[in-house]
Amino acid sequence: MASFGLSALKTLLRRQGLGRATTSNWQPPQASWSRPLGLGWQKPYTVRYASNLDDGPNHGMPLGGFGAGCIGRAPDGNFNLWHLDGGEHWFGVLPDCQFALFESNGKQSRAHALAVKPERDASRPEAAEPLPSWNWYPASSPDRTTGTYAARYPLSWTQYQGVYDAEVSCQAFSPILPGNYQQTSYPLAVFVWTLRNPTRKPLDLSLLLSWRNTTGWFTNTDSSAEVHFRDDGSPEHNYAPAIGKSEGHRNRWVDDGPLKGV
Repeated sequence: MASFGLSALKTLLRRQGLGRATTSNWQPPQASWSRPLGLGWQKPYTVRYASNLDDGPNHGMPLGGFGAGCIGRAPDGNFNLWHLDGGEHWFGVLPDCQFALFESNGKQSRAHALAVKPERDASRPEAAEPLPSWNWYPASSPDRTTGTYAARYPLSWTQYQGVYDAEVSCQAFSPILPGNYQQTSYPLAVFVWTLRNPTRKPLDLSLLLSWRNTTGWFTNTDSSAEVHFRDDGSPEHNYAPAIGKSEGHRNRWVDDGPLKGV
């Protein structure tokens, strides 16, 4: 476990300067998996049967403590991996769970959600185009790269380029603490954003995080789901999460010493 432990994490963070390397000369870390931001796949591999273990190519490194479930931010910037109920997997974009960045240089301003435009809101599959008034980040193409996603567990990086005047990058991780399984199991994800002005003019920047109240959404409502085995020996069972059922859920602010949050 040492290679994935806190000492290795500290070394990687120190080597990367907590993500403060300039994006103008940024390169994916050695031995990481990387992909141009938002560039799709022409012929992705598909499994014979739909699986609660294979979510397809467009998902990122899992973020979450050991045994605590996980979320994931994809190579296109969208949050789409929701493995929050033990042993249960739900995959789909919730568009309003997202970061966004505003930038102004005094004469011009721009703002983008920091993900490419999703095809649909997976919690409302019958709905029309999701959040049509949002200005989504342009996806990379074979002719133009607008950023890079890279992952090497337990760290991932999302780097943006060619859209903002500022250099923009995000480093994400969940602390993995050797010998400390209690804190390693905390349902925790850390996002370290680095915004750097490489120009000679002032830039005003504002970073936003929006998040839908999804409390209780991923609990299986089928209390008597049975496991069945297909002809290839793979197991399956009915998973009916309570997606979209938020009535009666309320957020509250918690201020308990060093722990503060909603």
